[in-house]
Amino acid sequence: MKKLLKMSGTAEPISAFAAYNSGKQSKRLQKLAKKGNSLNKTIGGKIKKTVARAPIPLYSQKKNEASDRKQKAKGVKAKPLKKNNKMTNKRANLKPHIKEYKAGSSMSNGPRLNKLKQRKKLKSSLKQLEQEEKDDLEEGYNEEYTWIQNVSSSKDQQDITVVLPGDNLTGKQIATSASKVALTNGATKDKSLKSKEVSKGAVKKSPASVKSKKKSASNGSDAIPTITKTTNVKFEPLSSQTNVIRMNSITEGKRTFEWLLNPVKVEDFFAKYWESKSCFIKRGQSNYFSHLISFEAIDQMLLQNHLEFTKNVDVTSYKNGERETLNPEGRALPPTIWDHYGQGCSIRLLNPQAFLPNLYTLNSTLQEYFHCLVGANAYLTPPNSQGFAPHYDDIEAFVLQIEGRKRWKLYKPRQPEEILPRFSSRNFSQEEIGKPIFEEVLQPGDILYFPRGIIHQAKTEPGYHSLHLTLSVYQKQSYADLLEKMVPLMLEKAINDNLDLRRGLPLQCWHLAGIAHSSHGSKERTSLEKKIKQLLNKCMNSVDLTDVMDSAFDQLAKKYHREALPPEILEAEKLRTVYGSRSRTNEHGECLCDYEIEERTNVRLLRANILRLVEEEGKMRIYYYADNSKLFCEYEPTFIEIKDTQAASVEVLIKSYPEYVSVSQLPMEQTEEKIDLTQALWERGLLMFEKPFN
Repeated sequence: MKKLLKMSGTAEPISAFAAYNSGKQSKRLQKLAKKGNSLNKTIGGKIKKTVARAPIPLYSQKKNEASDRKQKAKGVKAKPLKKNNKMTNKRANLKPHIKEYKAGSSMSNGPRLNKLKQRKKLKSSLKQLEQEEKDDLEEGYNEEYTWIQNVSSSKDQQDITVVLPGDNLTGKQIATSASKVALTNGATKDKSLKSKEVSKGAVKKSPASVKSKKKSASNGSDAIPTITKTTNVKFEPLSSQTNVIRMNSITEGKRTFEWLLNPVKVEDFFAKYWESKSCFIKRGQSNYFSHLISFEAIDQMLLQNHLEFTKNVDVTSYKNGERETLNPEGRALPPTIWDHYGQGCSIRLLNPQAFLPNLYTLNSTLQEYFHCLVGANAYLTPPNSQGFAPHYDDIEAFVLQIEGRKRWKLYKPRQPEEILPRFSSRNFSQEEIGKPIFEEVLQPGDILYFPRGIIHQAKTEPGYHSLHLTLSVYQKQSYADLLEKMVPLMLEKAINDNLDLRRGLPLQCWHLAGIAHSSHGSKERTSLEKKIKQLLNKCMNSVDLTDVMDSAFDQLAKKYHREALPPEILEAEKLRTVYGSRSRTNEHGECLCDYEIEERTNVRLLRANILRLVEEEGKMRIYYYADNSKLFCEYEPTFIEIKDTQAASVEVLIKSYPEYVSVSQLPMEQTEEKIDLTQALWERGLLMFEKPFN
């Protein structure tokens, strides 16, 4: 087993979302430990026939197959124990002793040891076997997988296919199937993948399931041959939650994003695909996203919550080139939903993260990394149907296939101005979009990314329904959106500083400019244009860009604090935040709090982006999202006003994150002021203590 690389410095924990996945390992190991303890206790006491038989089924083929099925159901694949020659030999050495126990015969006929020594020897050997089985189980998480990347020389489209392990195959079959992939993508026989390269990657996928990439023509041109490269990629679960009080929320968001893209590295993703081309990861692990949402979870969600058509649920169809929305009125209950679904309609769930805990954890963790709302819609489509017309969106889209199969087609933008658009498009006809630049069938566990502006449509395969999630990020997060905030601020400041901008317009200008006078070619019009250009240059040159830029970023950040999901509070955080505080009364009816803030109390922000310090209308304000609803923009923005003398202390808290700061270190003169500000922020859920408060 290869050792995992350790990060330097303090180990940072993952979120509850990552802990959910890594927790799948410990259940199996705990089960083994319990079996081992029970067996050891019995061996140390009176030996019974039923106990003597216990070690045998543990290593039998039937038991192995049952164990493998359980592991597959949990999304974990352990190495088969029968392939471990070292372990097999040790088991063979134990067989004579086990047979004697099974038969109930005396140990005196064996080696020259008394019964007590033989029992200790057997007990020690079984412990060793148990430990080796655990080691093998852990090694199954750290196997190397083969990453087959198709690097296209076309500027219009590149995609990536990552093939992860499926069911058992021999090394020869693996090499054959991998060679087929290489040859399909333009490699010659001399460049096909070698058996050693693939077998080391432990790719256990049947030849039928390792499908070759389809090459689609772009605008009728011939497909450009691709170069196939293989890279060994470590596929490992995220580490378990260890130290929540030292957790950095931005690092946690990145780790969750790494889990989403695994095995593609985040740095490679941003360098090669972000805002430029699609990235398709074919994972071959059907339960990778299954804990986020399911058909059954949707049914329960509709029953247990008050969801309404149009607000929370859409019923759509796309037939004969026409897209329709068929929303009834009122509450969306399962009988109505499934009736439309049975008639071939698609069901779209808007913001399901408000009702599904695991999806809420995923999105609230990712939003800290992207510093924007991470939205989600769920799409449930019956077999052989389509719910939406071809269109493009104004968001970066990540499609997570949960159940069934769906064929996706991507098309390049029709015009340059549709590349990275700021608004979504209308519905297009099939004739308007041309030929697809990408066409693939997504299966459970697969993920597809494509940038905003990429036209797309999707249809379920015959005989398969489809359930997928679309995660959306970076809506209205461009330079253009920043300048929309920035230019008015620049103009306001320039007007105050420049007298020429405040002078009146010339009287004749109304007969020189306007749509009716746009063809006017007089000297007066030319002079007017020149004057306006000079004034614009003064606006740009007379303003301190730094001050205006900072204010514009703060204004744009307010949008994030209006839209963001509230933070998920972990158990260890409850002991250090207002969310775990409990008050009581004494015998006089006076309220007693269970926390106390002193000069030596150490505090830090609950999340890196939990608040934003903004100067507006001549006042210092702190905007924050801790009180937001899980429903999109249900409440008005929340902020508190502070004194100018307190702003520096807030700045210290922001810049020191994720480290803790003593209350005494806050840059204010009076101790009472320091404590008052800290208490005000802590009681609003913006700060946490380093130590539990009770």
